[in-house]
Amino acid sequence: MARLLGEIRALHQTGGIAEEDGAHLNRELAPRKLAVERRAATETLFARLSEADVESIEDLIRATPGAWEHYFGEADRATDHRLLLNLGMWLGADAASERTGLVRGEPPENIHAMARGALTAAGGLYEADMVIDALFSAGGDIGAVRAALDFGCSSGRVLRSLTAAYPQVAWHGCDPNGPAIEWARANLPGASFFVSDDVPPLALPDGSLDLIYAISIWSHFEPARGLQWFEEMRRLLRPDGHLVMTTHGLTSVDHYLKGNERSLEQSREIETALYRRGTWYRAEFGPEGDWGVTDPAWGNAFLSAEWLLAQLCPSWRVLEFAPGRNQDNQDVYVLQKV
Repeated sequence: MARLLGEIRALHQTGGIAEEDGAHLNRELAPRKLAVERRAATETLFARLSEADVESIEDLIRATPGAWEHYFGEADRATDHRLLLNLGMWLGADAASERTGLVRGEPPENIHAMARGALTAAGGLYEADMVIDALFSAGGDIGAVRAALDFGCSSGRVLRSLTAAYPQVAWHGCDPNGPAIEWARANLPGASFFVSDDVPPLALPDGSLDLIYAISIWSHFEPARGLQWFEEMRRLLRPDGHLVMTTHGLTSVDHYLKGNERSLEQSREIETALYRRGTWYRAEFGPEGDWGVTDPAWGNAFLSAEWLLAQLCPSWRVLEFAPGRNQDNQDVYVLQKV
């Protein structure tokens, strides 16, 4: 944390903001792996497959024209278990679903989903691993979790993976997108789904959860609204419960500029706002909203680590901070209720 804050201050003390070519916006602080990198959800699912099961999935991939070469190159054997599970589910391998408990099915195009296709056929394995690995990294244990919530679950892509990997947990998912929740409720039997409002509270009792995760949710809340939702998360968590969340930070400024998704001028604006006041927010979805969500406090937000620490402490302990850990873009935090 000290290194990150020192880098921010040094950038501005050397006049970085005034540079014209945008080179100062390039992040030298590389996205950091979590202290514990286990791909825990993926390996839990893969461990249920026998050697014969794995061979049958590999045979099916090889029998699909171009599939093996496209996804695995010249490798003699698949070593990426996440990829193997996704392709096995995509191609309908019985072993992939029967042994693991994964559920087949993808929402139709008119239903919101953050990703589609062969590489997410087993659900959001990348995000599931990120959440569980972050929990382990911060000293938590999924084995001690009795009830958990995906806050902003859309049509349940990540819950598809987690409910299969950890069926002993009472999983819940909520989202303001009604059609997405309806689809998840009808097609994903391992969790309880409900539609949430744009503002707190949620329809869950006080202290009823051990774990909440929110992937790219605080990256959309107007900061004051985001603080309201942090308080709601505290209400829902049991003492010492964990919140794993991601948001845009300085690494995201670099990420979007490199990808030509934001202009140099706007990137400078965001960087300056993060340094001066710790937040940047715009209601950028327009009158159509984000898949029907038209709340003016739901747009695109960037939050600095300094601002979050100032707002959250001492009500929360910040156990883990991994800048850019989510897709080399968003920062990952693990918070614990005090």
